[in-house]
Amino acid sequence: MSRFSQLILVGMLPLGMAALALPLCGAPSSSPSSSAASGRVALPPAADALLKAGDYAGLQRVLVEELGKNAASLSPDQAQALHWATVLEVIRVTSPEVMAEMHKNPKHAKFLQAFLQDQPWMELYLGAGLVPFKTDVGLAILSDIWNKDGSSPDFGKYKSLACGLASVWGGGETAPSPRLQSMPRTKHNPLWRYEFFKKQAKAGKLYPGFYNLRPWEIRFIVAIPQQDWSDQSLAWCAENFNMPWNRYNGACWAGPYTDPSAFGDGIQGPYFYVPWGDESEAERTKKNGGVCGGLSHLGTFAAMSRGVPSYTVGQPGHCAYAIRLQRGKWIGGFGGPDGGMHNSIFGNQAPTSYLLMENVFADDAKADAGYRHAVVARAQEAAGDRKAAIVSWQKALEQMPLHPHFRAELHRLMRAEGATAAQLYDYAMEVLPKYRGNGFAACDAFADLEKVMLPQLSEEKRLAWFDKLHACIASTPSSWAVKMSEGNPSLLQKQMDCLQSDDAKAKLLASIFTNHMREGDGTNFGQALEWGVKELVSKDKAEVFSKAFAEAAASSSPASGADAEEKNKKMREAYRKAIVAAEAARSIPAFQSLSQAAEKFNTVKEGTVTKTLPGSLVPPTGMVRFSSTCSYDTPEAHRNVLTPEGGKVHWDKEKNPTAIVEMKEGTDDLSGVIVRKANGNEWRMKKAKLFTSSDGATWFPLAETNDMPKEWVVEAKPGTKAKWVKLEFAQEGNGEFAHISHFLIYKR
Repeated sequence: MSRFSQLILVGMLPLGMAALALPLCGAPSSSPSSSAASGRVALPPAADALLKAGDYAGLQRVLVEELGKNAASLSPDQAQALHWATVLEVIRVTSPEVMAEMHKNPKHAKFLQAFLQDQPWMELYLGAGLVPFKTDVGLAILSDIWNKDGSSPDFGKYKSLACGLASVWGGGETAPSPRLQSMPRTKHNPLWRYEFFKKQAKAGKLYPGFYNLRPWEIRFIVAIPQQDWSDQSLAWCAENFNMPWNRYNGACWAGPYTDPSAFGDGIQGPYFYVPWGDESEAERTKKNGGVCGGLSHLGTFAAMSRGVPSYTVGQPGHCAYAIRLQRGKWIGGFGGPDGGMHNSIFGNQAPTSYLLMENVFADDAKADAGYRHAVVARAQEAAGDRKAAIVSWQKALEQMPLHPHFRAELHRLMRAEGATAAQLYDYAMEVLPKYRGNGFAACDAFADLEKVMLPQLSEEKRLAWFDKLHACIASTPSSWAVKMSEGNPSLLQKQMDCLQSDDAKAKLLASIFTNHMREGDGTNFGQALEWGVKELVSKDKAEVFSKAFAEAAASSSPASGADAEEKNKKMREAYRKAIVAAEAARSIPAFQSLSQAAEKFNTVKEGTVTKTLPGSLVPPTGMVRFSSTCSYDTPEAHRNVLTPEGGKVHWDKEKNPTAIVEMKEGTDDLSGVIVRKANGNEWRMKKAKLFTSSDGATWFPLAETNDMPKEWVVEAKPGTKAKWVKLEFAQEGNGEFAHISHFLIYKR
């Protein structure tokens, strides 16, 4: 058993102690159990007859006619009109043809008559985030559950669970064919999962807060759309994992990181799990282990089985996962939550997706109000009153300003009603600040509007729009999954292509640099620098890049003094920020370009190493990045840490300061590593470890010491492969400053 497995198993608690955990989710303003209570509003007589006959196209037509008699004054406050509009929306998203076919099954016909008269349940279904679109999957799942359990006295408490299952199995308008739809029901059965989670909840085996979860939250407990793990794995995890809810981000380590297996079979081959073929995926992963994909699924299913929202996440060359401790608070397991979500509502790119989702649905009362205005808007448009529909979409967005589907509908109708470029510009500039903290979502929300608006605006207004947009992006947590500098074309390229003159392009780049220097963790700034070096400096536009960088550098430094010394100080500070940003962005080209440019400001003299290792020194063509920096640091000297002449890094106070060297080419035969402490206060650095990695995510120990000398020389075993080498110090108490002058890598 691995060390991590032992820690996990020691931390497991008896079932009775689950109640001691803190609430899983903040209680919403109204619980699904109360909002899902049945409320009956009669349909028009003609509509009721059509419903019984299964004529959903006719029912749709009658409802449009009735609501169209006074479309402009429709309001969610009108109970009857709201009910009819909600029925109309269910028919729209499913399609009359699909519902008519579904009606041919007597049990489904009986369900549809009950469901379409239950306003709160329809609202739960439509507000689940992704509503199954033009397919019977979602409604058929609700029908199966209702026919099985609808007569139970406590059924109302579990309507949210039923809608969450229908949502994740059914997909939605942006994901019409999720993999779960085609999975065999013998292995992935939503009705079984409904009964499983209901039984778990009634037995007190789910963590507190389950009954307060909305369908959009339930999605992250009942399934992963791309999964291939079965119901059996959920059941096994429920019996074998019971931990404090805030420790499920470590549940992946219940199984060992293994490749190849104990029998010598590789993880990519067909025989890795063959000896455990009759067991669930979860059990055999716990026994035999796996790599990041299997272990992340193990952690995710362990959390889901106990009612803790979780999802697996794709990262570059790596699979991780995330768990949700409370509304808005996702934490990573095995490297999450950042990356491409494997269970998402608004796309799958974090933080565009999970932060946007948490923002959109943060307030239950506002979400309910927003969706009610939305169904009214749909009914008004169906009745032919687009102006009234625009007003209703605006009211929906007052409640849920960042809902991307609502925003897209408003934009569509604004264009259809002939809004001018100037009107669209004024509207967009007014709305954009609402996206602070969700800047990537703003890029998506306004992309189609930009195509119509920008070509008809002056360059001055285009620059003003881009400046405000980048201020919004800079306020947003950066992500591996969303990059301004990638795509065909990238966001930066599209913006640059909107401008004609080199002067305007320099102003745009200066605005980008300035915004991302002023705010953010440096990742986006580093991306912009790398893009500028690649797309401008290397393509005969060096003057544009230089002008933009000089303007940004001047604005990022203290605005006092005009002599050469002060200008040099400003430029040095700008380069320091740029180099740290390049490191945060993991951009070797930007790191190299900026470090070499900043060399004229480098005055660090720490001395050279006195020892060497067999083979040759890896040239400083890669990069080195550090877990923190502080006011004592000199980033212009970071690159020289990789050279015999030496440089210097000065970490901030932290318990485990780390440095990671990424070799441009890597090596199949690492000779060793020399780490030298910077001069002065060498006592601060005693406990140290070295690790190697071939993928930048999985680390293997190379050496460790409890009494690091001035020059720590470590030889590697022949054949040691590495593209990354990590140094980690272990500080006592609350941490202490660390500082080194050399981090030299040798290869045979």
